[in-house]
Amino acid sequence: MNPGLKDAMPAIMKDWANQPVHVGFSPALSFLLVLTMSCGCATRYYEPVVSSAPPARPAHVIRPVIAVTDFENKSGFSGSWNLGSGMADVLITELLDTEKVEVLERKHLGDVMSEINLQGNELFRKEGKVTRGRLKTARYLIRGSVTDFTVTRDASGWFGVPSARIFGRGQSAKVTLHAMLIDVESGEVIGSVKSSGTAGSGLFGGSAEYKKMNFGGEVFFRTPLGKATEKAMRSVIREILSTIPAEYWRPVVADVIGPRVILNGGKNVGMRVGSQYRAMASGRVVTDPLTGEVIERQRGLVKGWVLVTDVLETSSHGRIIEGDAERGDRLEPTVFQ
Repeated sequence: MNPGLKDAMPAIMKDWANQPVHVGFSPALSFLLVLTMSCGCATRYYEPVVSSAPPARPAHVIRPVIAVTDFENKSGFSGSWNLGSGMADVLITELLDTEKVEVLERKHLGDVMSEINLQGNELFRKEGKVTRGRLKTARYLIRGSVTDFTVTRDASGWFGVPSARIFGRGQSAKVTLHAMLIDVESGEVIGSVKSSGTAGSGLFGGSAEYKKMNFGGEVFFRTPLGKATEKAMRSVIREILSTIPAEYWRPVVADVIGPRVILNGGKNVGMRVGSQYRAMASGRVVTDPLTGEVIERQRGLVKGWVLVTDVLETSSHGRIIEGDAERGDRLEPTVFQ
């Protein structure tokens, strides 16, 4: 008999004794039937007594992993700047500054892969080699284009609008960007943004010598064109980040060593010693046979129960107190008694 059922038996018997008697179905017979059903095969549905320590709350937001591709230049600008690559670099820098996402290197991924392959050659020493199979995958992809990149009253003529450098005639610039957020798993565009930024040097600002600058450099962002680029890009990022669905951390079994388990979170997500969790088997995903869209997610069965015994910075240790568990099992907090 399960220990939880044994502890609760006096209360159950008292409750059944107070039930009204029905013809042909006595309380004693009902109790025996419940007792029989509670033994043996019913073990996997038993919930042990929960300790007083509350389980961790899954309120920690997981930072989404994003890859950025080069922008497409549709503005007609044909100067010496690589506008598509430069805009992608600006976007990556601005995204990293938000500290809300992880950004992956994709522009020069071929160089990274070549280095990994070289390290696998027998001519290279074994010491210090990177572990293969550890490159991160992106959850979302950002593709963008530049549709307007113009400057008026440009003395150099680099933007196709030559004019004399006349005192009292300031310079103005406009930058328009389009960006799409793509779900890598489905290939679906889940967000599309159009943003424009404008800036000027003022009535007596004169003209900037853009052809002597590097795109995206410190001097560039002090010019009207740099300020317009920055405004347009920051507006794009605000819209993109607001489109990404929030994904919250949840406890999962990371490793099992005999009766001991390692969980995927620690102090960083508020795990506590004494918390108990159900280890859940993988559920089923039901898709529409016509469209392939997910129409239902069926919950898995309870496999076992885990008690947290030690909490580290980014992981926790525990032990299986009943049933079993394996790597990848989702954990659910047990219900308070």
